[in-house]
Amino acid sequence: TSIASTTQADESGDAAGSSDRRRLRTQSMARILVIDDDQVQRRIIRAILTERGHHVTDAGDGHQGIRLQKEHAFDLVLTDIVMPGMDGIETVRELVRLYPGLKIIAFSAHENGYLDAAMKFGAMEVLAKPLLPDVLTDHVDNCLRAGREAGAITN
Repeated sequence: TSIASTTQADESGDAAGSSDRRRLRTQSMARILVIDDDQVQRRIIRAILTERGHHVTDAGDGHQGIRLQKEHAFDLVLTDIVMPGMDGIETVRELVRLYPGLKIIAFSAHENGYLDAAMKFGAMEVLAKPLLPDVLTDHVDNCLRAGREAGAITN
């Protein structure tokens, strides 16, 4: 359902529109993990996604992110590529190894092959920094939708 149809339902004010909004809100909520060594970037991403109704947890590095994924089984992971310690490429590889089918979005300000490598090792989508709110939420929605459609096909 598009944003336009949600807006139309909101404007109609009828009970069916209200029901549609609740259903859309429930479907769009996801548990998302954000991994980035930049605390300000994590806060910005958290604010954007929380405003959209998602539950967001963040980690400051790949090791912490992998531990949190093990503990909480997030629906989607967003990870920076260039980080000290375990970088994003290694984080993507390890998450894919441990959790096949996990939806991952990788992002980086450094486009020198890093984003291509992230896709090669299992990221579902990649984004170049700076992350624009609408672009970020579009990619998050695409990944979550792809996961639901795949689940509907296999179930």
